[in-house]
Amino acid sequence: MEYLSNMQKATNEILNHKYDNIIVYTHIDTDGLNSRAVLEETLSRQGIFPEYRFLRQIDYGTIGDIPFGDYDLVIFADLGSGQIDMIDAQIKSMNIKPPKIVIFDHHLCQFKKMPEYITNVNPSQDGLNGSIELCGAGVCYLFARGLSLDNRDLSKYALLGAIGDVQNLNGKLEGLNRNVILKDALDLNLVSKSPDLQFYGKHTRPLFTSIKYFTDVRTDLTDNDSRIINFINHVNKKYDSEITNTNYIYQLSETQKRAVGSEFFKKCVRYVPKEWIPYLPKVIFGESYELLNHETGTSFRSLEEYSTCINACSRYSEYEVPLEILKGNMSYESKMLKMLRKHKRNLAKSMDTIKNDVEVVQKDKFQYFEVSNNEIQGNIVGIIAGMSYSIEKVDWKKPIFAISELDEGYKISARCPKLLSFAEDINLAKAINYASEKVGGTGGGHKFACGAYIPDKKDFVKYLVEKV
Repeated sequence: MEYLSNMQKATNEILNHKYDNIIVYTHIDTDGLNSRAVLEETLSRQGIFPEYRFLRQIDYGTIGDIPFGDYDLVIFADLGSGQIDMIDAQIKSMNIKPPKIVIFDHHLCQFKKMPEYITNVNPSQDGLNGSIELCGAGVCYLFARGLSLDNRDLSKYALLGAIGDVQNLNGKLEGLNRNVILKDALDLNLVSKSPDLQFYGKHTRPLFTSIKYFTDVRTDLTDNDSRIINFINHVNKKYDSEITNTNYIYQLSETQKRAVGSEFFKKCVRYVPKEWIPYLPKVIFGESYELLNHETGTSFRSLEEYSTCINACSRYSEYEVPLEILKGNMSYESKMLKMLRKHKRNLAKSMDTIKNDVEVVQKDKFQYFEVSNNEIQGNIVGIIAGMSYSIEKVDWKKPIFAISELDEGYKISARCPKLLSFAEDINLAKAINYASEKVGGTGGGHKFACGAYIPDKKDFVKYLVEKV
């Protein structure tokens, strides 16, 4: 079954063996790496062996490095839909015969007129929500699945890409992610699905720590050790339970999880506006997805925590490590975990910087802070923006924008708590795209998490004020 328009056209383009030179570009995050894993395995099964490269972004600084004139077919995965006009302008400026281009993406499409030589496969073209119904790796998986049902074993990569892109935003996977990809993975016994709490770190953090750093709602438990201990004791007394501070969430029974969730919900109700309360269950309760070929209590069991491991490598340009582990080569495990420890140290140091040395400027509808690359590395500033909601001086009821100075230009990262995005229907992607274009940059992403690159920060905040 063809689930997306243009998929058959894309399939025909790729399987056309007149192409001698094929290159595949994929994004560098969890979704991009899993897009690469799906395409590499699928094409090799077809006897097609392209050149592969990773690409952090397509913008005015990088597009000149893409050798369009050297290849008959160029494939982009998990990027490209938002830069179609830019790609077309670059190829026209090169005065070459355009190569065939296939894009497997889920980000917002932007083009005035689709060039004939480009085939864009994107769920948004079919009225689907590319933020929660299908990710880049999912689009690649549907391509693989359309070739042969024997490729359903690749569904685990698509699920990992979806979780990495927080497509379980509403507490569980939806749309094609659920009805096709998750179903395939469950049928093949590759993953498990179960009701669960929406705290991060089910296999790698004690419950105590998961509560401490929960940032979708700020309560008196946020970053407060003694109150968390009292809270757990209260749950034990009320429900005749024996939860300890060192229990991991995966070790709790469903009854214990319901007890913790119920009492945490009651706690949160006291700290949110009345009209936000109906959205609270979606940020506390949901589903958990785990890979059955990995041991419980490890960083690779939960799709959410596995995604963190991948990002801990890719954000420091260590792409080979997660790619090899995705392929099943666990000899790279120690290196990945070493990168994860380094990543966590950098995050902790950066959080101290935000707490102690950075001013958070409050505007009416949002807030922002500015840092240099020496203070906080540009590759993690988006994560820090999201984590900053645990800090008292950050208003957790407003979106936050981070402006990070690079060697050339500025990187912008925008985040907001999930509860805020539900209750206020905020779309940060539209705001950041508008403001970045106004100052000569490019931007986009998802409603609750997105980014941009701009050459000059002057007037950027002014344009945000207009759009947020």
